[in-house]
Amino acid sequence: MAEVLIGSLMIGNCSDRLCVRVSRMWEFYDPQDESNLLHADMVLIDEEGGSAHAQIYPPLAAVFKPMIKEGNVYNVSYVQIKKANRMYKPVDNDIMIGFTKWTTIEELIEVPPAFPEIGYSLTPFDQLTTLVDIREYFIDVIGAVTMISDVATIRTKMRQTQTAKRSVTIQNESCTPLEVVMWGGQATSFPADQISIAGQDSLQIIIFVGTLARSYAGTTSLTGGSSCKWYVNPQVPEATSLAASLQHKRSPIMSAAGSTQRVPRISTAEHKKVSEIKHLHPFKHEKVEWLVTVTVLKIDQLWWYESCRKCLKKTKPHGDAYKCSDSGCGHVGPPNPRYRLLITAGDETGETDFILFGHMAQRIVKKPLDILIADNPAGFIPDEITKLMEKVYTFNVSFTDSTIALGNVCFQVNTVVAEIGDGGQVPISPSGSQPSSISSAWAASKSTSADSVPTGGTSSQTPQSTKNYSKDKRARSPTPLSKGGSSVTRQVARKILGGSPDKTGDGHDLASGIADSR
Repeated sequence: MAEVLIGSLMIGNCSDRLCVRVSRMWEFYDPQDESNLLHADMVLIDEEGGSAHAQIYPPLAAVFKPMIKEGNVYNVSYVQIKKANRMYKPVDNDIMIGFTKWTTIEELIEVPPAFPEIGYSLTPFDQLTTLVDIREYFIDVIGAVTMISDVATIRTKMRQTQTAKRSVTIQNESCTPLEVVMWGGQATSFPADQISIAGQDSLQIIIFVGTLARSYAGTTSLTGGSSCKWYVNPQVPEATSLAASLQHKRSPIMSAAGSTQRVPRISTAEHKKVSEIKHLHPFKHEKVEWLVTVTVLKIDQLWWYESCRKCLKKTKPHGDAYKCSDSGCGHVGPPNPRYRLLITAGDETGETDFILFGHMAQRIVKKPLDILIADNPAGFIPDEITKLMEKVYTFNVSFTDSTIALGNVCFQVNTVVAEIGDGGQVPISPSGSQPSSISSAWAASKSTSADSVPTGGTSSQTPQSTKNYSKDKRARSPTPLSKGGSSVTRQVARKILGGSPDKTGDGHDLASGIADSR
């Protein structure tokens, strides 16, 4: 079996042996289901500094992950050489490596002393503004650490759940500052204390890899998720040069209470009754959060939608792909199935609509979306969802973005604070021959009040830098169930007569509008 270098690889099956170091590893999980691993990723470098992106998909990821350690050198054979991904490339290479069921790996014990240890491709600070919102390549930078924030627990608008955040400020040889914001596990695992202590006496040079550029209030910064890694005081020429240029400008590393960027934080929400919040003015209470304890009374039939992978809003069929319904995004590509659970819930003072997206819905359904889609034919509401009927929850809620636009009052569930009791099986009242939601018997027996809330009617460019060797289904609105009629079992009620929901949706009803606002 011949040994080949990364630079000689061509698209197709490769039986030759690659001797490579695993420069870095990370895992990418479904943003809407943090338990669902989509793929494991690596940057591999060979003895001459050639680098390539490698991916391992489930279920093979579980097989190979225990066998591979970041930093070690391996002989790898029987892999597939594929065209590189269109977006989020960690290295500048037209090909990437895919592991297969037949891939073999063997750790190399005696590693040549000159074998490169890390791979990177540095982008100067003054070029970052041209890379804002460009996602073709990840960005690598080098700088001296000047400030480190504490870890803050916040909730982002995109994810609507608590996540850790930390910002690190670095500077280049011109003392130009740059903020690098890390999220989740990257924020909590960053060695802030060690770097801060060492930084009282000496410069701390750091290389960040696997980041993306963003802009806020005219200031460019970098953001890093699971793909973000760092190398502190690496033994590479760029680090030596930067340390020499800043040696006489050194000052102790400062501590910051948090990021300079304004981010919505978890608020101290006040417990309210439904009647106290459903009639409030959404303009005057746009960012306010409340705690409510409510019983689930009705569940809309359309419990998921095809979301845009870029902005999470609703997509529509577009040729062989899907296009984002938001004209400001317009992303075209494969969609991402996402929970969109619209419920009517209430307490003794009234009822109103609540919506749960993504993993927030999964918190109460307790099963990944892809499994429910696979296990249930189109036009059925899964048992895992119907069992939510008459369960009692405490939610942290706020007005949805679409409340003002559509005129339908609806509250977004920001956090599932508690599940109170187990609920129980309840009879469900049919709504003629076209039921579009399931409703508890208690809700169906209530008379409609005049003030009840309506539920609707119907990169372009590769980062310029120096490479080196140690471097280098869609939404109709919920139709209220009839108040009369005989009750039926949940098994019968879960079938939606009349076939599957419209594939395109019209985007003008409550459910559609809320999905669009995401």
